[in-house]
Amino acid sequence: MCGVDGQRPIDFDRTSRFDLESDCLGGSNRADTDFTTIRTRKVSPFEDFSGNPPTLTSYVPNSRETSENGMDSDPKDLLRKHINWQSDSKKVDPSDEKQATTLQTTTEKPDLSKEGSVIVVNEPIVVDGGVFDGKGATYTASSKLGDGGQSETQSPLFILKNGATLKNVNLGENGADGIHVYGGATLENVNWQNVGEDALTVKSAGDVTIVGGSAKGATDKIFQINADTRFYLKDFVADGFTTLVRTNGGKQIDADVTIDGGAFSHGSNVFRTDSSLASVTFLSDITLDDVKNWTRVGDNQSGV
Repeated sequence: MCGVDGQRPIDFDRTSRFDLESDCLGGSNRADTDFTTIRTRKVSPFEDFSGNPPTLTSYVPNSRETSENGMDSDPKDLLRKHINWQSDSKKVDPSDEKQATTLQTTTEKPDLSKEGSVIVVNEPIVVDGGVFDGKGATYTASSKLGDGGQSETQSPLFILKNGATLKNVNLGENGADGIHVYGGATLENVNWQNVGEDALTVKSAGDVTIVGGSAKGATDKIFQINADTRFYLKDFVADGFTTLVRTNGGKQIDADVTIDGGAFSHGSNVFRTDSSLASVTFLSDITLDDVKNWTRVGDNQSGV
């Protein structure tokens, strides 16, 4: 995961939404485009972005926030406290006592003491509101969960509920239906060795934060959004996919998607939706290698 400057201010303006009628400006689909060339696009690919681009630089998995009473708050609440997601674009007043906190970041290395261990999962592992640290172990589905193909009847390896945190986990060669999220979750350093039906599915409303991690070998989607969400993806690496982030086809889903950095290769779409309520924002440097489109809204595509 990339380093983070915890002292820099955060400013995220949700008013700069993706315009569904703008024909997805941001790089034309030129006939001479070479999709085999690695390309790095800074911040947003859309040319009609107004004002200074937003910055989002202060969240890392091991961050701790100390309040005035000296108590530590849950790190997964850090993002929600320090990003201004307000729909009326009202900026947080830094002088507000409620916002007067000290952000402390650590550089502790994750505990990967179980790296190399392979655990066969026969029924979904449920994490309800707590923290599951795999310590680098690999979890692979048995045939009881599915075969890792495109069948919609497969079960997930993990079910995350009510803001649960999953970290330092590898999903093995049989990914079945990956991870299901109910009521929000945080993922840190989670890697899919071979994506099954989907890597992760948002099943009910809630904020989802994914920091670091990787995924390979997705036949179709990597992240599937089936419910209203604020979906934040930072410094992720994906190789082989049709769509990186996809809202449920034909459904009106209110999804605010932020893709902050990362490297994506051998795919068709970084983001795809059929919803007029969905939007995507690209931050930092994003590297694309053999990826055709930044976005696809219905049949409207924005070429790289």
